[in-house]
Amino acid sequence: MRIDFVLVKRILAMAAVMLVFSSCSIERTKQSELKIDSAHSIGIDGVVSNGVIFTRSRSNAAIDRQIRTQFKYLTGQLNGINGGADLNRLQISINEKIPGENGLTEVHYAAKVLVAWQKDLTLPSSYEVILPAGGDGEAQDEFFEAFKETCTSDSAHDMSSGAYWYDYRPKSAACQTAMQDPAFLPLVARFPMTLSLSTENTNGKSPEYEKIWEDNRVVVTAVFGKYEDGATSNRDAGIAAYNEFYRTLSAIYGEPSFQDYPLPSGQSPGINNPAINMIFNSNQGQLDVQILLIDGILSADEAFRQRYNERTRISDLVSYNGHSGLGANIRALARMGSFQSGQYQLFFVNGCDTFAYVDNALREAHAAANPGSAPSKYFDIITNAMPSYFNSNSENNMALIEAFLTKTKTYRQLLSGFDRDQRAVVTGEEDNAWPEKF
Repeated sequence: MRIDFVLVKRILAMAAVMLVFSSCSIERTKQSELKIDSAHSIGIDGVVSNGVIFTRSRSNAAIDRQIRTQFKYLTGQLNGINGGADLNRLQISINEKIPGENGLTEVHYAAKVLVAWQKDLTLPSSYEVILPAGGDGEAQDEFFEAFKETCTSDSAHDMSSGAYWYDYRPKSAACQTAMQDPAFLPLVARFPMTLSLSTENTNGKSPEYEKIWEDNRVVVTAVFGKYEDGATSNRDAGIAAYNEFYRTLSAIYGEPSFQDYPLPSGQSPGINNPAINMIFNSNQGQLDVQILLIDGILSADEAFRQRYNERTRISDLVSYNGHSGLGANIRALARMGSFQSGQYQLFFVNGCDTFAYVDNALREAHAAANPGSAPSKYFDIITNAMPSYFNSNSENNMALIEAFLTKTKTYRQLLSGFDRDQRAVVTGEEDNAWPEKF
């Protein structure tokens, strides 16, 4: 899609346009009841009063989809400053459509999104959003070809047009220079997003320890994905994390009272033992841990699915530790599992940028199992606003288990034990009652 050069004037005149169009207030959209807490991030409301996108689509539904594609690039932009956006809660209101040339329509819209902002980074009142001017495939292709050499994360690899939003970093000097090229100027949309402290922030909330221990045990299901599909070596980062978690459990809690596949002392399970159930007797009560190793969620076989579904029915903690697959693995995981009434659960979705990818599927599944209760009554979820690293997977899971056993830590205290680089946040904790009786 090559936007006619005369449209440059429209983009440059955007500030003036903002004075003409009254923005349809996004506040009329129903607010999410979910809250947020973190040791390393703070919840911020990001409000765009006059966003812009150029499109050949006519229906509001199609335009809405393209705006959501456009906003994916906010993930890469915010990752550049250790932040993230909850794209599942992106609210959009289309304000004005202006017919243009070459079949293009200039669409102005309002938007609101919850941003996980780095706590130790100064919060400005306004932040410039820099996104592609279009949201269809052609626009993404042109944007990628124009800026892949200058606006990309140093750690990027295997880039493609459809996934460039993840590695997109527009704030570098080289990128800003490239974007001023008259040939590329029409490809870029710039507009301000006002930032303010969200009322969704909580503090002092804890996991529901009373519910966790009502059967005198803690049940954990921890899934570890490989770094490379089909890997067999213990040097694979995912297999190494799986092995480390197994060894750490034994080192801290001693000889298990039960293990379905006993291993010689000092031996790691590796790929030959991809599913191990271990039960430990602690001073607080029984700790029942199932650890599972898979290539990836999308390639998981029926045996894994059956085992996973059986375990999620009784688990207090369910964790997935592996690649997000740019959201594909996370969405697939959310549509698995089996849930029963009254079973409180904490999910830890431990992949890159899962704060941006997790949708409502898990919440809805728990709500369906508990009719008449709020979706978060029996369900909390921890996600990452930034990329996570395989070498922290075991440590993060152990921090959760330790908190469950000691029954003393708030979520903020618990998350302070996570790798700060992943900027983990919890949502769904707002109605938790501990230390009061459930």
